[in-house]
Amino acid sequence: MDAGQLEARQTRARAWFEALRDDICAAFEAVEDSLPESAPFADRTPGRFRRTPWQRTDHTGAPGGGGVMAIMHGRVFEKVGVHCSTVHGEFAPEFRNDIPGAEKDPRFWASGISLIAHLHNPNVPAVHMNTRFVVTSKSWFGGGADLTPVLDRRRHIL
Repeated sequence: MDAGQLEARQTRARAWFEALRDDICAAFEAVEDSLPESAPFADRTPGRFRRTPWQRTDHTGAPGGGGVMAIMHGRVFEKVGVHCSTVHGEFAPEFRNDIPGAEKDPRFWASGISLIAHLHNPNVPAVHMNTRFVVTSKSWFGGGADLTPVLDRRRHIL
């Protein structure tokens, strides 16, 4: 793939992750708004996301991109975070042989989204999800998701 095609993919991936973040945040805020009046915590104000930008440096201290953390505490969600980042730089020497494509060239670019949601209801599992588009001398999408088991006693019910 030529450099122009790769740059177009990076731009599309970053825009998609950021649009997905905005859609997820809007959906979570809609859940907060639709809590029935008879539900626990219904007397509280519906949660809203607070967005905080951040910047990073790579292992040499050079600028390395950054992102935006979006965090909400609410009446349905005890705490939920939906974060997007786009970072770049060079992998530290000790990691270069562990990352596909970095052994040839230590430079990288990555953009992605991560989500962590903990609800007030102890019967609802916490959810964790992340996905990234990573570019070294190779490029790929990766990530995963899981639901954290809830109450210990339920893990042992047959």
